[in-house]
Amino acid sequence: MQTYLTIDELADYLKLAEQTIKRWVLNREIPSHKIKKVIRFHVSEIEKWIDDGGYVLPEEEQETLNDGFLPDVISLDELAELEQAEEVIKDGEE
Repeated sequence: MQTYLTIDELADYLKLAEQTIKRWVLNREIPSHKIKKVIRFHVSEIEKWIDDGGYVLPEEEQETLNDGFLPDVISLDELAELEQAEEVIKDGEE
């Protein structure tokens, strides 16, 4: 089973700002999965992406990789909703 990371966990893992990760998701510059209203990242895909120099796959390959979970375009409103959903999940886990 693959390990999934949240946006803040990935930011810690890569030692980057969460805003950078969010911008990359918004611009489809990083491999990600949208599961319902939550964005998650496979560690193995992120490591491969890093090994490839942060190369973004062609759209056809992205669709195969993401299994259609992530829409072609995500609006800022959708990103805000995703962040709120993650906060609710976090609060429920504590």
